[in-house]
Amino acid sequence: MRYSGVTATAIIFCPGNKILLIKRNTLPFRGFWALPGGKLEVGEIVEHTCVREVKEEVGVDVKIVCRIGEYHEFGDREGVVYDYYPSCFVVMVVGGQVVRQESEVQEVGLFGLDDLPCPLAFEHDKMISDFRRMFNL
Repeated sequence: MRYSGVTATAIIFCPGNKILLIKRNTLPFRGFWALPGGKLEVGEIVEHTCVREVKEEVGVDVKIVCRIGEYHEFGDREGVVYDYYPSCFVVMVVGGQVVRQESEVQEVGLFGLDDLPCPLAFEHDKMISDFRRMFNL
């Protein structure tokens, strides 16, 4: 099985210097804590994907604050070859409440920047490290 394409990922920064993470129950992310996000739909721009995927996965409305960067996630896990090109954004919650998307998300959690679970999925450690450096956190 192969997963590839362009994706969008969101760092949802919350009060108390916490980040919202999800634990997926779908391959190739299964069993890892990760930032919310997902694949672009046909004709969609990456910023719209970021906002849409956050709403679908955790139920909150967000507004993009800035782009952290673009990354490349690739490898082979449990017989699944993955080759993603995610853009990572910092977003702020502007409405709604956290509700887990049961079909893809096993668990939702808030973690302090100094208490993040290890390892995070794919390049998500790097995304958070870049975020911390960008905002001197």
